[in-house]
Amino acid sequence: MFSRLLVSSLCALSLFAAPAAHAQSGGYSDGLVSGDYLRVGAGAIAPVHPQGSLRDWNRGTTASVVWEGWYGASADDPGMIGFGVGGDYARMPLNERQFLSVFTTPDAGTATSATASAATVFSIETTFRIRIPTPFIMPSVLIGLGYLDFHPSTIHYTAPGGDGTTTQQHRRGAALSIGAGLDKHIVQRVAVFGEALYSYGFTSLGQGLVTPGGTCASNGCDVLKNTTLGTLRAGLRLQVGK
Repeated sequence: MFSRLLVSSLCALSLFAAPAAHAQSGGYSDGLVSGDYLRVGAGAIAPVHPQGSLRDWNRGTTASVVWEGWYGASADDPGMIGFGVGGDYARMPLNERQFLSVFTTPDAGTATSATASAATVFSIETTFRIRIPTPFIMPSVLIGLGYLDFHPSTIHYTAPGGDGTTTQQHRRGAALSIGAGLDKHIVQRVAVFGEALYSYGFTSLGQGLVTPGGTCASNGCDVLKNTTLGTLRAGLRLQVGK
């Protein structure tokens, strides 16, 4: 109910805000003009206040590509709101120490080591970027609505009672992102940007860390199973088209 209300409110906000996108900005756009842009970025991603299975994965790397359109009243006035759509792909390595501290083998023993390929996080979303007119640089506030998919990889462990594997639950669902960024025009069609994002994935209900028998391991339950992630990234904003 909360997620549906939040999404409805943001959609309504975007409809009211759309006319304001054509408002004059006093020339403070730091090289941004009406048109289409491509944002290509890379950075770091990490669970925020991790619970359940999220605790078993360390900070990782992320890459993103976003198409963004700014359409104002004229070529020199890009408006106040840019609309975009894009995707993000991230990989987070296993936190072996954390995993071993909570994992219980099928014979109620403890594992001595564990390995796994990185967990992957894929997201696709529609974004609304609201710029703040200032000279020399372009601050902005970002709101994103989309879909998030967190896919833990199979974990292989070694234990005195025998080696084995275990799998954590796959998380997927609607996502809301909020953040802030800075853009700086460099030359002609090129600008650099940096931004910080907080993403909240409404990834349904269920258990988090599970043993091969399908039950929560010691202190590993995550009843809400929602996915919270923080991202820091930087990259290039490239004007395309005209």
